[in-house]
Amino acid sequence: MSFCINPVCYKPNHPDNDENRFCQSCGSQLELQGRYRVMRLLSDKTGFGRVYEAYEQDTPKILKVLKENLYHDAKAVELFQKEGNVLKQLNHPGIPQVDGYFEYQTREGLMMHCLVMEKIDGPTLEGWLKQQQNRPISQEQTIAWLRQLAEILVLVHGQQYLHRDIKPSNIMIRPDGQLVLIDFGTARELTRTYLVKVSSGSGGITAISSSGYSAPEQMNGLAVPQSDFFALGRTFVFLLTGRHPLDMYDAYNNELRWHEHTKNISPSLLNFIDWLMMREISQRPRSAEEILRRLAELENQLNTPIIPVIPPIPTAAATVATVNVVGNTKTEMLTPPIPTPQVPPVVCLPTEEEEKHKIPPLFALLAALLVVLGLLGIVAAVTRNPRFASSISYGQAPEKKGKVDYFPYQEGRDSQGRVAEFNIAVLSVEYKWLLGSTFRIKHNDQTISLDGLQSNLEAEGIQRIMDNPSEIISVGTASCEGDLKAEEARALERSKQIQLLVKKIFSRVRSVEGYRLLNLGQFRRSDCQPNQDSTAYQRSIIIVGVRKKSQGVVLDEALRNRLEKKPFADFKLEDYSLGSQDKFKTIPSNL
Repeated sequence: MSFCINPVCYKPNHPDNDENRFCQSCGSQLELQGRYRVMRLLSDKTGFGRVYEAYEQDTPKILKVLKENLYHDAKAVELFQKEGNVLKQLNHPGIPQVDGYFEYQTREGLMMHCLVMEKIDGPTLEGWLKQQQNRPISQEQTIAWLRQLAEILVLVHGQQYLHRDIKPSNIMIRPDGQLVLIDFGTARELTRTYLVKVSSGSGGITAISSSGYSAPEQMNGLAVPQSDFFALGRTFVFLLTGRHPLDMYDAYNNELRWHEHTKNISPSLLNFIDWLMMREISQRPRSAEEILRRLAELENQLNTPIIPVIPPIPTAAATVATVNVVGNTKTEMLTPPIPTPQVPPVVCLPTEEEEKHKIPPLFALLAALLVVLGLLGIVAAVTRNPRFASSISYGQAPEKKGKVDYFPYQEGRDSQGRVAEFNIAVLSVEYKWLLGSTFRIKHNDQTISLDGLQSNLEAEGIQRIMDNPSEIISVGTASCEGDLKAEEARALERSKQIQLLVKKIFSRVRSVEGYRLLNLGQFRRSDCQPNQDSTAYQRSIIIVGVRKKSQGVVLDEALRNRLEKKPFADFKLEDYSLGSQDKFKTIPSNL
């Protein structure tokens, strides 16, 4: 069936489209460039565009079309066109072949941006591991895949490009076992001007990042070749553990604790992958060629075979998979996991003696009622006592600045009595973090990205509201749902996402000299319910402005003093897992 790509077509899959050159619903052309017929929509959930399956005669293709709401976004159009230009310059089985970029006009005159490329017949590494029930890959497979991807990066970096978005969902597997690096829409050319900007830290560079995989410097828009190596290492953390990197992140110590989740992997190989992900750029590999050299040395040391083994998709019975890689064939038998038998629960019946002394249900009910009434009387007496009533008082009240809840500057003191002033802004109470998400926002019944807030906040005059801070602190929190460590990692990532937004908004505010992160971790109050907020700003997006007064003031101590002595609204540090004195700390943005 021919599919119409006109975004306003009311019936793009009209049954009569197959036998016609024009859509029978809207009249737009169905044969693009006189060559391609679109058959079906594959995905509309990508960041930049929709993805379709198309055919050039009998050859399947992938058609990517920029989303209509980005047509007038010059940066989005540039990134979209760049993918085609980059792929044309790279000729390798590990990189999709591209037919080219073109513009297509609908019947209504809407100009659409299109890119046609080779269709890879296979899953992504993310999808493939899910098919394997998230069973980690072997040591041999790790070395083989590391080699393949390093060889691809030799070519990409050799052509003076950075990929900037390496992750399991951007790597596919061909039927012959060859890995393919896809989605070059975020690739960046390593021009002399770009390298000068990176070395000087002068900014002006688009920040592209993927949660859990992007390097620290890339979060600030300063990607270098070693940023791709960092993402490569994080990809193999996922493949060797079957877990997302953020699920193993220790937010308090700011380290990834992943070795303990691997099995039958040499410490030398684990250390090799850690080398790719070192915090400092200078401590990572200098080039993809160095990765290949060190990998060859490691392979000789481990005496591992070079033939990768790709497990097949599990079925109800044992499955035999034969994979041909670089002219060699290897067969492996996989046995499906044995289901755990269901053991019926043990039911304990009361003895005759227990039955004799059992309290009648009516008496038990009356006794419970008396206890509850007594407790209510105690609570009433306590709350009438002024000494106790003051402990549940509301903190600093907000000033309404449009949709922003603003708490003016209040001073805080460090342990030496040195002073700094802090204000607080809740960036619109209508926007709250989506439960379980790291970068999605809930606005009424809609889900949006954090970037969707930018224009609204600028319209509210957030730069003026914050009143000339010298630093801005982005606060990360997470609700009480989920594992503590995973949610603390989520809170840290949220603070980074807020910081990216804040930097865009305050980049031209002269008073702002620096940025910090504050990870408060998971909300841990005993009455917390995952689907219901216990405080006014439990899931809100919060920033803190800083005006330093005393020279040498210890900022963390002064901020903590401000939040404890002069809290805003019903906020309490003690409600958060990282709010205690020994865990409370801000992180400068260069970390």
